Amino acid sequence: MATSDPATSDDTKPKPSKLAVFIRRLMRRPGIAHLIRAMERYGDRLGSQFAGAITYFSFLSMIPILMVAFSVVGFVLAGNPELVQEIADKIAAQLPGELGASIATVIDTAISSRLSIGIIGLLIALYSGIGWMGNVRNAVRAQWRPTFEEPDSYKDNFVVALLKNLVNLAGLGLAILASIAITTFAGSAQNWTLGLFGLQDEAWLKPVLWFVSVIVSIAAGTLIFYWLYSRLPGPHYRPTSKALWRGALAAAVVFEILKFALVFILPKVTSTPTAAIFGSVIGLLFFFNLVSQMLLIVAAWIATSSSMQQKAALPEIPGPPAIARGGVGTGEALGLVGVGAVAGWVTGRWKERHRT
Repeated sequence: MATSDPATSDDTKPKPSKLAVFIRRLMRRPGIAHLIRAMERYGDRLGSQFAGAITYFSFLSMIPILMVAFSVVGFVLAGNPELVQEIADKIAAQLPGELGASIATVIDTAISSRLSIGIIGLLIALYSGIGWMGNVRNAVRAQWRPTFEEPDSYKDNFVVALLKNLVNLAGLGLAILASIAITTFAGSAQNWTLGLFGLQDEAWLKPVLWFVSVIVSIAAGTLIFYWLYSRLPGPHYRPTSKALWRGALAAAVVFEILKFALVFILPKVTSTPTAAIFGSVIGLLFFFNLVSQMLLIVAAWIATSSSMQQKAALPEIPGPPAIARGGVGTGEALGLVGVGAVAGWVTGRWKERHRT
């Protein structure tokens, strides 16, 4: 029976194409391999499902926020009847038929019930905000844990988890306010500088100012995401500072891109009368979902970084064996007392015999 030559059989095997070889080499690059590991972890840890829950609570939070905004506007407009009438006339001019005529009544009702609307809005905002923070916290920790299931010893009870979510929500609110203050101050400083040198009408400065504003927004966003990623994982899954800063910067850059898409693309999509009805709602939901997925993908990217893997791979240094000694029980104590009494009696009798 004839046997085939190994060299001949190897030559007959199909060789991979240049494209396949290029893709393999590309996938072996550290940055691409890191991104692949992050996407695999995002999928294995139910990232899309967590992003859906975050999207729901994000959209739910919009309603109480609008209620609080209406309440604030009501307090502002309560002492300005001329401004109320002017706003009502402008809104009525944009609405058809009887709807425009009844807008003044709606505004008067909102102003008269501004206190109740504000209180209800704050309560609902607090509930939805705590739920949103809890989902974000659980989702981020799911990406960071060595295993998907969290050990029972690491879990918080209901009250502790509620308080942590409340504190994290308050801290995030302060971080967002600080970011807005930084951005506003940077814009005011730009306008003041241009006015000082008389350059506010120079057309060539517009792209420069736009680029500076984007850099300031990215810097402020980096601080927010750094706080978020460093606060949520808990003491048991603390990432390295290097991985945190890189992830926060990446999240801030992607967030600016998503904001650009929302501001410039959404109005063009909703320009038709049909899309104007539901287009803004769908676009807002889509934006929330993209931001939620980005938040978790970056969390998975941080968790699969080389510094985090090196930290997880460090072996535990064994120490000297610890011998646990329990306390003396009641029975043991009585036994020792009895043995001591017998030993004392025997010693006393032995001394008496030697004396005699």
